[in-house]
Formats: sequence, structure tokens, C-alpha cells
Amino acid sequence: MHVLLVGLGNMGNKYFWKLEQIGEPLVLCDIDPTKNRKTHPFYCHFGDIKEELRAVIVAVDPQDHASIAHQFLSKGLPVLLEKPPAVSSREFSLIKDYPGLFVSEVEAYSVCAEYLQKPRRSLRIERFGRGRGYISPLWDLAWHDLYLLQRVSPHIQLKALHVEDRVWTLTGQLEEVPFSISVAWEHPEPKRVWRIDEELLLDFGQERVYREGRLLREEKRDKLKLMLEDFLRGNFNGDSVDRAYRNLKLLESLS
Repeated sequence: MHVLLVGLGNMGNKYFWKLEQIGEPLVLCDIDPTKNRKTHPFYCHFGDIKEELRAVIVAVDPQDHASIAHQFLSKGLPVLLEKPPAVSSREFSLIKDYPGLFVSEVEAYSVCAEYLQKPRRSLRIERFGRGRGYISPLWDLAWHDLYLLQRVSPHIQLKALHVEDRVWTLTGQLEEVPFSISVAWEHPEPKRVWRIDEELLLDFGQERVYREGRLLREEKRDKLKLMLEDFLRGNFNGDSVDRAYRNLKLLESLS
């Protein structure tokens, strides 16, 4: 039985190489025929697929995520959706109750995620990336930090969004503690860090944890591989769907 990968763009390529590394029998699907790798069954439309499938990974434009996922969820297949899983909570609500649905939470596999804790006074987050996403830096980058925040506390309130020099800064409260998330595409100094009470620094980019400037732990992990293995073995965290739905609601609260 095969794993179907729908989408061979930027993130789809990353999934492809990890699935190759894991050694999964693959079926590939992309509307662009030039992305045919010749090494696996390839289709431009998933309706033409003849191979027997055991799981599906969808990594295309988010506006098509929900409709494609529905095609396979309705047949009882497990589906891993790249984030964001939809462009609105209304659209996502049409598929979120399928038991086989999971949403990518790759940063949850970082060693830094083991040190998430409630801040007492402040929380500052910076996530600056080299590339670009589909919707905006907020939906593409801050998405990670919002689902990580939910692992700390479900009581999240967004207050405002400010954009300056291509940096999007989101402010809000985690319970009663103020926080900020600054994100940017195509930044000259990429980073992914959390500063909790100016004492604990979680460097998700370098996989390092510092306390008061002292290196506490460093552990390089293949986060994408670990997440895929959990999904394919049936061990993936089912709460990812609820967190994704709350993320969508949070982002919609800004409009």
C-alpha cells in the first residue's frame, strides 16, 4: 500500500525527501506535469490514482486544502494537512470532525517544546524566515507559535497587529501575561526564538535552550521525519485539529 503526497511545491518537496528517507512506497500528485519525478507513480489529478492507499499528505495552496482532504477523509483514509489547513474556520469546520484528520505541528517535535512554560511577566517571540508562504507571514509563520502557545494555556487573546518594515508584530495576552509575536518573510537574519521572562530562551532554529544566558540543552532533531513517522504509525497527536481550529478563530479575530 502507498502513501499519497499531493503537492510538490516548496513544502511538498520537503515531505517527498523525508518520505524517501523513511522508505515509504509513494504515489505523487501535482497539477504541474513537469514535477513528475519518474521514480514513483505520478498523476496530475488524484481522481485518476489506481494504487491502493494507506495514508495521504496534502501540501498545496491552503485554499485547496480542505476540499482535497475531504475527498480522502470521506473514504476513511488518514490525512495529514500542511498548515494552515484552510483559509477560514468555516471551511475547516466542514472536515475537522473526521477522526482521520491531522494537522502539521512540526515545531512540537523540537527539543525546545519540552521547555514551554507559562511566563510570569512577559513573552517575546521572533520568527523570521528566508522564504515566502502562501497567505502572509502571520498565517505562514506565526501559526507555529500560536499552536505552541496553546500547549502552554488555552487562554489566548489577540489584541492588535502592527506591520512595519515588512515585520508583522502580533500582540496579545496569555492568561494575564502580555506577549508579542514578530514574524517576517525573506528576512536577512532568520531566527526562531522565544524569550520567556527574559530568563529562558528557546531557540527553535538552532535547537538550543538557554537559561539566563547559559546553554542548558542542545539536541538536533529531524522534526519533519519524527512527525511523519508518528503520522504513519498512527501515533500523531489528535489534538492538532482542535488547535488548528482555534488558530483559525484567533487569526480571524483580528479582522
